[in-house]
Amino acid sequence: MILVIAASTAVVASFFVVVYAFWPDEGISARRRARKPQLSEYRSKQLSTSTTDRMIAPLMRSLTARGQKITPAGMINDNVRKLAIAGMSSKISIEAFLGVKMMAGLLGLMMAFAWAPVESFVNRIGFTLVAAGVGFILPDTYVSRKAEDRQKEIKASLPEVLDQLTIVVEAGLGFDSALKRVVSMSEGPLIDEFARSLRAMRLGLKRSEALEQIVQRTDVAEVRQFVSALKQADKLGVPIATVLRTQSTHMREIKRLKAEEAAMRLPVKLTFPMVFCMLPALFVLTLGPVVVRIAESGLTQ
Repeated sequence: MILVIAASTAVVASFFVVVYAFWPDEGISARRRARKPQLSEYRSKQLSTSTTDRMIAPLMRSLTARGQKITPAGMINDNVRKLAIAGMSSKISIEAFLGVKMMAGLLGLMMAFAWAPVESFVNRIGFTLVAAGVGFILPDTYVSRKAEDRQKEIKASLPEVLDQLTIVVEAGLGFDSALKRVVSMSEGPLIDEFARSLRAMRLGLKRSEALEQIVQRTDVAEVRQFVSALKQADKLGVPIATVLRTQSTHMREIKRLKAEEAAMRLPVKLTFPMVFCMLPALFVLTLGPVVVRIAESGLTQ
């Protein structure tokens, strides 16, 4: 009896479900039609963005937040300084740089753990930790190399830039106008720094403060000396043309002395390649035929 009642109830319920499913309801259909364009519009908006914005950017933001938490404040300030010296502060922010470091560390960890050449689990863990540390440090190494190359370019171009400034100032222009003239005629990392200082002075920054920012962004001893001489000339009222002429001559003398120093180091640097690479080949060429003749004469006897 219970089975009959249950079966009858199920049949009646299924009948009402079928009727409800096929019953025309204008209100529900209208709501569904109103909802479809919104869903399709949201989906099309999401699909219109790039894969980088939808997947990589949120991951980088998460890694950046975690990187900022575990990175000491002193290391963050040091990274900001290195990015400025390398001329990359306008291309990548410190947050993005920390995210890149975290990503490189995770990639090194996963790749080392997957393809570690050791069998022991403890050795594998140690190898992966070392690989993660290497991946975390690699971006710093790249930035340091870029900073060194940029500093070398600034040192090499400083005497020429000072010569141009000297000529333009002695022709009758003021220092700011002469600097603007030189910036419009030349290019290079030092010219970019001068152009940035000119923009800062147009916004109301003092000349001494703008030049001091160049020293902080380049960290070059010659630039620091040049800026100190200009600041001292402003305080004492010395003509700018005289200071520029003196600094130009001094910078060229420093460049000549460094070139002579590099030339005097060359014989010392060539000693080891000559001893380990050139002399063995020379001995083979000179003594090889003698050894062959001695061996042949011994065989004939």
